[in-house]
Amino acid sequence: MTILTALLLSLASGCAQLDRMIADISGSPPPGNLGGGGAGTASTIRTPGEAPPPIFGDWWYLTDPAMKRTRKPTSGDPCLAVPRFNYPDEYTYVPVNIPGAGHGGPSFVAGGWYNWFARCYTNNIAASGAPVAVLIRSRNCPFPYATAGFEVSPGEVPAMLDTVPRLDYLFMDLEPIKGGTDQDVIRNAEAIVRMVREHQNPSVSNAYIGNYSDWPGVQNEASIWPNKRDRTRIRGRWNKDSFYRSNFNVAMPVAYPYETYSRHSDQAIQKGPTTPSDRAAMVWAPVERVSAAARNLPDGHLLIPWISNFVEYDEDGDVYNAPPPSKADLEALVRHIRMRGAHSYMVWTSDATRTDHPTIGRMEFRELAMNAWRSLNPAFPDGESVTLMNLETDKSSGIVWSGVVGGGRAWVLVSNLSPRAVSVDLPSGSLSGLPDRTPEVPPGQHRLYRFPIGG
Repeated sequence: MTILTALLLSLASGCAQLDRMIADISGSPPPGNLGGGGAGTASTIRTPGEAPPPIFGDWWYLTDPAMKRTRKPTSGDPCLAVPRFNYPDEYTYVPVNIPGAGHGGPSFVAGGWYNWFARCYTNNIAASGAPVAVLIRSRNCPFPYATAGFEVSPGEVPAMLDTVPRLDYLFMDLEPIKGGTDQDVIRNAEAIVRMVREHQNPSVSNAYIGNYSDWPGVQNEASIWPNKRDRTRIRGRWNKDSFYRSNFNVAMPVAYPYETYSRHSDQAIQKGPTTPSDRAAMVWAPVERVSAAARNLPDGHLLIPWISNFVEYDEDGDVYNAPPPSKADLEALVRHIRMRGAHSYMVWTSDATRTDHPTIGRMEFRELAMNAWRSLNPAFPDGESVTLMNLETDKSSGIVWSGVVGGGRAWVLVSNLSPRAVSVDLPSGSLSGLPDRTPEVPPGQHRLYRFPIGG
């Protein structure tokens, strides 16, 4: 009897769906909640320093679709007309308002667009027990930039801080693009952090704060250009590692499968280790970026990557030609990210209805990502700290493996994007019952194993 057969037989009772996934995770993940994470409980206050429930936000999931159908009453409390927010469990996509400035969400500024709805609906989210989160961008930040002639709303942050009953997450999408500069990002981020931390309401001032693509670490090996991997000298002067550590406590690396990652398999560009294929690069690079943040994450900080299904660069493929990831590769990416310490994730897609991916739309990717995340719930037992087994990557092998230990089991996910069948060496010396190696994984396949340990 093989090791894999023995462990599956020993754990088979009541786990038939999960066992099929373990045998081959390239199929659809099992539906529903497989364990971990109970129903949300109503709460308007959290203990300062207590990590809030995970936030799963969708770039286009700004507010309840009923907002524009909800008429403000001519008298009485307008909140009575606003729909309640249903928060069945922590694996729920929660609206992340991008308030004012034409960014799409209702304004917190008095007299602003749907101001009353912003206040009332935020109160409903807080009362449901769900995390309250807000996203600040280039036109609703204190010093608007890259406005392209659109409206601005520099008062949104202070108005929001004075309105919300509780703020669990404040995210920023501040980037030096579309005419913006590094200094635009720096002065806005520092001003926002100062406003939050100095606020008189401790349920607001203790919010977790992060910015798009900011995370701790001095090297970004996922960059396709070797001369741009030093994060202490971005554009020759900006120390992004120091910038993160001085301002944020949520690491937000970008874990998108970029078409540009095809350059990681190009020896002429890399002049060093390369991935064995463009497909391997599309899995390795996002996992490496998340892992770099995890390896350097300060105690008490959270890791919340941005994820997507595919980001195209040149449609004709003359320069960059990594293929759009398969469904199986996207599922594996989400699982690797969770098994490397991610608290949750934020979803980005390029449009409300279409995406760069030719076969996987926005809503399908949302469901795929959540199902992949939830399928690992048994590996993260409620109330128990898990141990991460691996935060390293091997670029040239085409093999990515991640593991966690919890609940008396070691869970190991192997993605073999090399051209030959492989088994992976495991750190068996420190874990009683863990084999020295995994079973052999066929080329191009993903496998999830669980091994009973201890006892």
